[in-house]
Amino acid sequence: MFIASRLFSQDTLPKFTITERGDKVTVSWTNPYQRMVQLNIQRSYDSLKNFSTVYSATSPQLPQNGFTDPRPATNRTFYRIFYVLEGGSYFFSRSKRAFGSAPVAAAPVDNSRDVANARDLTNGAFNNPIAGDKRMVAIKIKDSIFRKLPVTAFRSFRDSILRQTKDTIYSINDTSIGLSPFVVVEIYKTSSYVFISKDGYINVSVPQVNDKKYHVKFFEENGTALFEIHMVKESPLILDKSNFIHSGWFLFELYEDNKLKEKNRLFVPKEF
Repeated sequence: MFIASRLFSQDTLPKFTITERGDKVTVSWTNPYQRMVQLNIQRSYDSLKNFSTVYSATSPQLPQNGFTDPRPATNRTFYRIFYVLEGGSYFFSRSKRAFGSAPVAAAPVDNSRDVANARDLTNGAFNNPIAGDKRMVAIKIKDSIFRKLPVTAFRSFRDSILRQTKDTIYSINDTSIGLSPFVVVEIYKTSSYVFISKDGYINVSVPQVNDKKYHVKFFEENGTALFEIHMVKESPLILDKSNFIHSGWFLFELYEDNKLKEKNRLFVPKEF
């Protein structure tokens, strides 16, 4: 179960909050990052190892979210968060014990084996089926069933996912597996021609502005045309903030003498 609508008063990731209500534990967090591409909640019954993914966020970019673990908690239940940012940087939070205990020692961060384990699940009901087990396992992506296969064939499926993809798998129950596809994102490199200055202004800065013909087209992130500057007559050119009617990502194309010089994007922060 995930929680998206409730606001949580807490520090931002990698810090998070654990709340106990009866036999349920809620893990909640605040995301300060603009381009988070993956976030997994992991659980263990010790503080340093044997963590397995129990939830993979379908919308990791949400600023505030949470997950409720419906299993009865014990005083030996620990949680941590594994998350990945655009470009491939990944992080593990410190593990925290349920029932409000203080944070314990940090889990290893820069460890390739630990990263691989973060994408796996440790559920004996799937990894070590008994002879004669005739269960069918449903592989789900979000709420849709992607595939069904005998539990005896699951190990081969699991190995192919972990070895040949960057996808994450996690257990839903003893007959269902969640599959969270890895989202490939373009690595963003700030333009040296169209950018936000340190003072928060939108600048167009091009060389030899008196000798060359420059024009710029701006688009919404979905490709819808926003506005166009047919002739850049000075450099730097400071654009009116009102041209960008909301905060967020915008696309642009910069032409030099009618030839495409750069195609990139620009992030306009909330104060705009």
